[in-house]
Amino acid sequence: MKMKIGKNIFITLYTLLFILFSYSCEQDISVTPPTKPVPLGSVIIQSEPKGAMIYEDGRISGILTPDTLNWLEEREYYFTLQKKYHKDTSFVLSALVDSSAKIFIDYYKNPTMLGSANFSSTPNNSKVYLNNNYLGTTPFSIPKLKPGAFYYVFQKDNHRCDSILVPVYSSRTATAKIELTDTTYWVDYSDRTSEIHDFALLSVAVDQDDVVWVGSNNGVSSFDGKQWKYYSINNSGLSGMIINRIKVDKYNNKWFATDNGISKYDGSTWINESKQTSSTFPDNWVEDIELLDDGRKIIATKNGLGRSFDNGWNVSRFSAYADSNWITDVDVKGDDIWVTHKNKGVLHLGTGREWEWFFYYPARYDKATEYNCVTIAEDVVWFGHKIEYYSAMTGLSSFKNERFDKSSYKAFWGIDVYNIIIKNGNEKWIATRDGLFVFENYNNRKFYSTQNTPLKEDRIFDVAFDSKGDAWIATFGAGLYHFKVTQLK
Repeated sequence: MKMKIGKNIFITLYTLLFILFSYSCEQDISVTPPTKPVPLGSVIIQSEPKGAMIYEDGRISGILTPDTLNWLEEREYYFTLQKKYHKDTSFVLSALVDSSAKIFIDYYKNPTMLGSANFSSTPNNSKVYLNNNYLGTTPFSIPKLKPGAFYYVFQKDNHRCDSILVPVYSSRTATAKIELTDTTYWVDYSDRTSEIHDFALLSVAVDQDDVVWVGSNNGVSSFDGKQWKYYSINNSGLSGMIINRIKVDKYNNKWFATDNGISKYDGSTWINESKQTSSTFPDNWVEDIELLDDGRKIIATKNGLGRSFDNGWNVSRFSAYADSNWITDVDVKGDDIWVTHKNKGVLHLGTGREWEWFFYYPARYDKATEYNCVTIAEDVVWFGHKIEYYSAMTGLSSFKNERFDKSSYKAFWGIDVYNIIIKNGNEKWIATRDGLFVFENYNNRKFYSTQNTPLKEDRIFDVAFDSKGDAWIATFGAGLYHFKVTQLK
């Protein structure tokens, strides 16, 4: 009985293996009938203007006109062209196998594809140009404009030429509106309106050719009325990058008081003087330079006053401590030399050839005052101060008839005075932290600031005058301003 059961099991297993083997062999030798390739058609799509994105049945194709779509099945397709500023354009086109279907879409044959624009300006009657082509005088409108973004230029006499980017869309009216800066009396030169190298200026001078020179913590720029040029220690012979003062001598040489000595530039050649070139040079940090008629120079430095002679420098120091010899400014008239000391008052060298020192031991209010600058105008010596913390202290004082006056100039209470420039012998132009004061007679003074002029910065560091008598104003924060003061008269 047991042998019979075992034999039956063997037969059953053998049968199953035979069936499985037979099925496997059939699977290995089976062959799938070949698939016929799908016929592909193509379409060629062109447009004016070019560069429209092609959408196929609502799906982005990733290609721009003009181009060929050569992967399409032979059937009808719904295409859409999209281009910025233009209305979408749609059409139906069938892809063909034997030949390429072709279509050209001219956007501008559809009147609704065009836009329009209204042009206006403050003030009115400004001329408008596109690509140097005159369009009209504001206010006016232009219909049937091709879509796109265009720079329109606005021009008007005694106003700064300006431009705006105007986007024009299909079936819409764009607004091109601008306010032009009035340049009748004030013209600004900033990093936005010119190629000036810096907007935080320290100094300015105008040479005999009416070329304007400005200095900052980052070198020098010159402006001849049309073009700007930039000078640095990397592209010129300039000795230092911080330009504390600029002067022009009778030969039209430009002199620069820098953080690394002084530089002279005659238009082609640079000559530098510093402690590296002369063992008697007082200090590389030069605050100011005075050019005498006989060719000698007097410089105010961090470590004393230097007076040049044939073979070097005669240096006057007034303390055994270097930090107590900081001379901030110097002015000369005849045999008189007036010097401001940063925190030790005023020094005077007259015909007696001995220095007089005023306010060496300063009074209570003077302890809060630094002496920034000195200028001689006719029979009065003027001093500018930096007020440290006593706001009631005046930033302007004077010396006349052997008497110092530190209280009469109440308009300058608490105001830092950076420089005092003389025009026409006795007209004082006083550059301050709060704006610009101008007067011959203090009681008839004028004041210019951001409150009553186009100035965008009150901190004025320096002023210079061109051959017309107009002023060039160096601001610390808004660049250079041309003040056409002669137009006011």
